[in-house]
Amino acid sequence: MMVTLNIKANPDFTGKVMDFVNNELIQHDFPAELLPEILIAVEEVFVNIASYAYEPEEEGYVRIIVTIGDKAVIQFEDSGQPFNPLESAGPDLDSPIMERDIGGLGIHFIKNMMDEVKYQYAFKKNILTISKGISEPEKEM
Repeated sequence: MMVTLNIKANPDFTGKVMDFVNNELIQHDFPAELLPEILIAVEEVFVNIASYAYEPEEEGYVRIIVTIGDKAVIQFEDSGQPFNPLESAGPDLDSPIMERDIGGLGIHFIKNMMDEVKYQYAFKKNILTISKGISEPEKEM
């Protein structure tokens, strides 16, 4: 089953987005131990879209589609600046913390917490899809 939330791209609405996704996960008996990772990823994606996808004076929206079955699939669509977060340089984890650039850890965390992260730009929309399965995915050796 798929449910959709259309919401203004504004960090002030992060709580509403989190509640929406959390309620869907709970309603579909998704394992409670997986909820924190999913919700951290949802928060990170939404805040980044709300903060960076649109010009400061531009009003933008985010469409969030949640599908739950043997995995939770959360898709974020926005009409902001085209941006593929998967192509951004990974964070510098080797330098001393005070010498590192600010930012860059969010997509790193998302990639490590989720089973799958996909991006596409289609129909003048950024579409980022994250998913987390109930069972551990098979890791390629």
